[in-house]
Amino acid sequence: MNTSEIREVTAREGLSPNKKLGQNFLCSDAVVERILAHAGVTPYDTVLEIGPGLGAVTEGLCRAALGVYAVEIDAGLARFLKTRFAQEPRLTVIHDDFLKHQPIPGITKAVGNLPYYCSTEILFRLAEEYRTPKIFVMLQREMAERIRALPGSGSYGAITVTLGAFYESETLFKIEKTAFYPQPEVSSTFIALTRREDPLVGDAHIETFRALVKAAFWGRRKTLATALSGSPHLSLEKAAASALVREMGLDEKVRGEDCSPGDFARMAEHLANHGPS
Repeated sequence: MNTSEIREVTAREGLSPNKKLGQNFLCSDAVVERILAHAGVTPYDTVLEIGPGLGAVTEGLCRAALGVYAVEIDAGLARFLKTRFAQEPRLTVIHDDFLKHQPIPGITKAVGNLPYYCSTEILFRLAEEYRTPKIFVMLQREMAERIRALPGSGSYGAITVTLGAFYESETLFKIEKTAFYPQPEVSSTFIALTRREDPLVGDAHIETFRALVKAAFWGRRKTLATALSGSPHLSLEKAAASALVREMGLDEKVRGEDCSPGDFARMAEHLANHGPS
């Protein structure tokens, strides 16, 4: 749909973009085609689409997939989608908040235009509960940079480490504001997350890993040992935290933002297996 078509449809259906929910509808066929080309959906894929909006991407997903589950939080949009795709047997439209809806089994790929206010929570749920093999999402450019950041950079943080332990990420292309109606205040980036065949963190160590990452970035700019021992997210004495840093072969002055996802995974395994030294 172009801008004129979106205005016509929303006026006819009594719909309007909800700024609180971060709703911006794709109005560029070229961007839609690029999204579909990168997602590479096949007849073997069961696809989860988060926030389908008016169905710009949904239509192409349905042409290619075994099945599509489109989860839409907005009641008006969900109603519109059910009417628009009433004759599409491969599509199931779900009116619900994705973060509250029970997990849908068998998902092989996830696609979505994620609102900034809850994109972290959505990605964590896809990673930890769904364990989605392939994720293709549009994100605010700042968020995409955080996910792709390198240790020691200003954008590197807890989301970088947490997703990096389970996924390899790739920037696919940038999307300008003009590709949306209404135009958002920021530009977007379309990225791919591919689940690692062997995640850096095993199931037995996930809880310890989460606590370590929260503790390390709670004390950003502090040394890792100071952050770990002072954080409310972890019960670790200063001496034990310092010993952990030494046993990992890290410099005593290292900060959490200097450590790779692999470093955190090794620390979590050590603490889970041996406890504080």
